[in-house]
Amino acid sequence: MKKVLLTLIASSFLLMGMAQSNKRALKHSDYDGWKDVQNHKISNDGEWISYEINPQKGDGYLYLYQQSKAKLDSFPRGYAAQFSANSKSLIFKIKAQFDTIRQAKLKKVKAKDLPKDSLAILNLSSNNIEKFANLKSYKTAAENGEWMAYFVETKKVAKDTTNKTDKPKKKKKKGQDKAKVGDLNLRNLLTNEVLEFSDVSDYSISRNGKAVTFITQSQDSISEAKVSLLNFQDKKQNIIFNEKGLAEKSSISSNGDKLAFIFSADTTKQKVYNLQYFDTKLDYAKLILDSTNTSTTKDWTVNENSKLDFSRDGQQLFFGIAPIAEKEKKDTLLDTEKYKVDVWSWKDPLLQSEQKVNLKKEQKRTYLAVYNTKKKTINQLANNDLPRIKLYDHGNANLALGSSVLPYQMEQSWNDWFSDYYLVNVETGQSDLVMTKKNSRVEISPSQKYLYWYETADSTWNTYTIANKKSHKLTLNIPFNFYSETHDTPSNPRPYGIMGWTEDDKYILIQDRYDIWKIDPKGKEKASNLTQGNGRDNKIRFNYIKLDKEEQTIDLSQTVLLKAFGEFNKKAGFYTLTNGESPKKICFEDVSYSTPIKAKDTNQLVWKRSTFIDYPNLWVSDFNFKNEKQISDANPQQKDILWGNVELVDWVSGDGDKLQGMLYKPENFDPNKKYPMLVYFYERSSDRLHKHYIPQPNWSIINPTYCVSNDYLVFMPDIVYPKVGYPGESAYSSVVTGTLAMMDRFDYIDKENVALQGQSWGGYQIGYLVTKTNLYKCAMAGAPVSNMTSAYGGIRWASGHSRMSQYEHTQSRIGGTLWEKPFQYIENSPIFSIPKIETPLLIMHNDHDGAVPWYQGIEFFVAMRRLQKPCWMLSYNNEAHNLKGRANRMDLSIRTMQFFDYYLKGEAAPAWMVDGIPAIKKGKYDGYELKK
Repeated sequence: MKKVLLTLIASSFLLMGMAQSNKRALKHSDYDGWKDVQNHKISNDGEWISYEINPQKGDGYLYLYQQSKAKLDSFPRGYAAQFSANSKSLIFKIKAQFDTIRQAKLKKVKAKDLPKDSLAILNLSSNNIEKFANLKSYKTAAENGEWMAYFVETKKVAKDTTNKTDKPKKKKKKGQDKAKVGDLNLRNLLTNEVLEFSDVSDYSISRNGKAVTFITQSQDSISEAKVSLLNFQDKKQNIIFNEKGLAEKSSISSNGDKLAFIFSADTTKQKVYNLQYFDTKLDYAKLILDSTNTSTTKDWTVNENSKLDFSRDGQQLFFGIAPIAEKEKKDTLLDTEKYKVDVWSWKDPLLQSEQKVNLKKEQKRTYLAVYNTKKKTINQLANNDLPRIKLYDHGNANLALGSSVLPYQMEQSWNDWFSDYYLVNVETGQSDLVMTKKNSRVEISPSQKYLYWYETADSTWNTYTIANKKSHKLTLNIPFNFYSETHDTPSNPRPYGIMGWTEDDKYILIQDRYDIWKIDPKGKEKASNLTQGNGRDNKIRFNYIKLDKEEQTIDLSQTVLLKAFGEFNKKAGFYTLTNGESPKKICFEDVSYSTPIKAKDTNQLVWKRSTFIDYPNLWVSDFNFKNEKQISDANPQQKDILWGNVELVDWVSGDGDKLQGMLYKPENFDPNKKYPMLVYFYERSSDRLHKHYIPQPNWSIINPTYCVSNDYLVFMPDIVYPKVGYPGESAYSSVVTGTLAMMDRFDYIDKENVALQGQSWGGYQIGYLVTKTNLYKCAMAGAPVSNMTSAYGGIRWASGHSRMSQYEHTQSRIGGTLWEKPFQYIENSPIFSIPKIETPLLIMHNDHDGAVPWYQGIEFFVAMRRLQKPCWMLSYNNEAHNLKGRANRMDLSIRTMQFFDYYLKGEAAPAWMVDGIPAIKKGKYDGYELKK
């Protein structure tokens, strides 16, 4: 028996070896076909699940899974699927073939003439599918699945060439805009009945699916606008407006009994609009707001940027207003006769750079106003001094929250953000200032009894009783912290968050680091720990999962679902919670889970589960995760690829902190072999232990999957920053001690061939580390800050924001100005220690980087070049902080690994490293070939 057992074991190892020998390492050419599961949806009845599987390049598929029959169907190039509310139909778009689009682009076909999407409507009972070409858009009702609307390009009619000289061609009247029109089709998904309307420019379907409104715009020299309301019960087109001019922005109430739109009779380019309203008690639309109104700021009205929305109950119509634009003066100057200058003033609330980034947004800014459909009154809610208004309960609530950052805009260039808050009465328009200079978000409770917020100054959660204007500190006497205990920047820490409110605002549910607390918003009752300390006792973080998107309050008498995460063992799973009971574990495993989505009318769930090895495919189950079943298989080709494994490691930093990290190993790992190791880091990353990295070209960082598949080890250490003013030293204390701990612990690490890689903040830390140690054979730094003294006064060009606050309060962690702490800025800047660097360096810094100024990479490179230290810099044209262009991402992936292969594996150097690539050869020669 013992001999048989040994034979079986030997045979098993032989088979494993044979299976592994048939596998190969990943190549860069594998990326295009590697796929991703996207946009999964579940029907309201829980019977159907749709999802896309798309390759990184090429045509994908839309899949449809039927639960009761375990049946899977697929539709080539399908995407953006949506189930009808009654779960009887699936509506989706179909893309034109990838190669067809590509060939058209090669032929320089204009974007408007490229092949268009098609619409597909699938009857889930009969499996009958219909397709419609040249789709512009489609809409379905949220609460009824009988009717839908889809909008297609107008069918082209062959031109009549006979007697073409008989009639002169009509000239468009100067300034007369033509709306882009198409054909609107209203389709009954149960009977296939279709109502078709031409020359439609805009449309909207009611939430209950019982009515639709649409605008038809004639294409005559002077356009005529017709606005119609169609009730699906009698299917009669009721024209409620018919005037010469342009109508836009149609909006319909949830019940389909009210509609609104804007209209202008102007034939000039600059138009002044008015607001039109209709309800079923009227025979014709009526004008409710124009430039002569007295209900709002003088000379303010609606415009082409206004957004029109009815409250869910239809009692309020919300719309945007703005000052009437000044008439543009006729341009009488040549371009060369115009000066072009930005005037920067020390009194400007915002820097010119911020103003320019926000210019288009500001030009389109509107201010919220409301029309009460019962009282027939208009109230302006927002204005120049109070620009932001937040509505509640889908616009049904009487109170709104106003906020303004305007008094603190200049200060935000170097300090935290702050805002004043106002209570705004929607019915009267009255606004009352209730809080000033708060740097945390304030909200109104669901029943509108309280304001609530987190006070950063004393780290407490607070409420404000609206009725008596009294405030209450809710968490002051609870012996646990409600702020982030791992916060390590020179600023006030943020809270863990709230779970929600119970009915009628009776309790607010607030999270600490691990548990959830039930707290009386008046502060009278003693707070109780809903999760009964199970989170803290087991170092598990509990978070509430909101499965019902329409949910306003939480019913604790019903079982709710909690997501759970093990802070130190990195396990994940789900628990259920019923009021008065301890959390009940459903599953808690060495995996990563996505947040599940639930069918509206049943307890069916759809979710993803993954590990470093296992792709996050889709699974279905019931509420208790019973009868689970995998329904997607995105990348079956992975079975032929050498992958890898990951393990959690720990060590003690130079500052005495207990740290964790991840060590990735090849699948065919041999402990008796020596492996080169790449060390990648940013800040903390160990919580992503079970993250699955699909093979793909990188945008700025290495891909662990590709690396271990090609016989590298990858070490990702956590970094903590216990010393304000010394971020570089903190990085050294975490990263270098972690690297040395791994080297000391594992003999299979090739100590002579270890390298660094990181991007942005990680790139900066690499720049600092190579000035302090020669431990690493080479390093690749993306977008590194090399000189904090020049970067401090720089601009984050993507936002236009000053970089000062980053150094004084956030990630860069200096904790003071350049003139207050000059030594720390110099000490933490790699540029001042370039002569000490002996580590070959590859830099990526792109010329449109909107986060870290491009010149930071240039400063680093020219200093290394001046001292004749091995250094290369890759600058991708018109690329931002991280690469977006796929060709550029592929190029970076190839060059990065060629760099590491040369230094760490002793492979031949590529030509671009040996000879560079002269500008005259740019775009013609890649220099990938290896030189012996």
